[in-house]
Amino acid sequence: MNPGFLRRRVRAPGLGFVRAAVFAFFLFIVAAGSSGIPIPLVRGQGRGGFTRPRSGTALIITGAAARIPQEAALIEELDSRGWLSDLVFVSGVSSGALNAVALNGILSGRMTWDRYRSILFSIGPQDIYLRNGRTLPVNTEPLRALFRKVVDEELGFRTIGDLPIPTAITITRKPALGSKAEAVRLCSRPINPESDPGIDLVDILCATTAIPLIFPPRRIPGARTIPDVEYVDGGASEDYIPFRALIEFEKYRGRGVDRVLIVSRKYDPQADLSEELGMLGVDDHRIFDRLGLSFDRLADRKFRSSLWDFMRTYPETAERALVWRPDFPETYLMLDFHSMEAQYRRTVAWAKDRKPIPVKEFLGDASRFKFALRQALP
Repeated sequence: MNPGFLRRRVRAPGLGFVRAAVFAFFLFIVAAGSSGIPIPLVRGQGRGGFTRPRSGTALIITGAAARIPQEAALIEELDSRGWLSDLVFVSGVSSGALNAVALNGILSGRMTWDRYRSILFSIGPQDIYLRNGRTLPVNTEPLRALFRKVVDEELGFRTIGDLPIPTAITITRKPALGSKAEAVRLCSRPINPESDPGIDLVDILCATTAIPLIFPPRRIPGARTIPDVEYVDGGASEDYIPFRALIEFEKYRGRGVDRVLIVSRKYDPQADLSEELGMLGVDDHRIFDRLGLSFDRLADRKFRSSLWDFMRTYPETAERALVWRPDFPETYLMLDFHSMEAQYRRTVAWAKDRKPIPVKEFLGDASRFKFALRQALP
């Protein structure tokens, strides 16, 4: 569901824009791919176990940008099959956080799936951003207004603490040049020192959906538990798959969950960055495509690497995890807000005769070999 690490706005077309965009894109990938540091084990992970038996299901939702209907379709299917009847925790980043909030509304009876679909299907680019000529970042005040209308006014979720299901949303502290992106996990329950149930939920959603470079970074005004600095997309940190919030929840709760469902969107490996920029009115003269740069190819690598991090650092919880990620021939751009209904219906058709699969099965033996080789290299 934002290489916005540049302070100055970037103008296009022209060589200056291309250089700046390449640099920003590189910074984004470096920041999003820097989670290979081992994490200390917490109680219940590989040593002794929890004293109370595991129970309940946790749902983890990755970012998707305009592919948010794909994840929404999978989550609705899980709900219709009864897989969410014992849901005890939800974690989301970027547009995955939007699906997490919507699910809170649906399971608490404040919204129906029909209503949520109608909102998604009616969304167009004009509801997300306004172009600043050929300048990045775009103006995302329309998106903020949409959040306020649906989340605050319709659902009645003014603060993150209003969410009835324990829910964590990751935002990323905008890094200084050369520094590592820092994940900040905000939860509706006090699972860590950063979590404050009184933080405005719309502010959090604006921050976690601030795609670097493309959308402007956001501050969280009035927050007492985190610094008053700029924040960007939650997936631009080590929380590409936000499983660490689940581990913090398990520790806070004093017992582990019995099942983890990881929901994501389809990944398209072909070069697409030039086309994505074109949707924002930016013409890079197809330089990125000629270089073979694909956001999704790098994102898929990050997705798989994050799964391996999960298995390596928290094996007792990871072995209970299942992955559901659609795979069909049709392709949809990350910023294509014209195809919301088509994406939803295509994903529903794909999911009809399928179900989530274990993490190890998803990764497969070949991926395991590549991961082990990469970890062994200096």
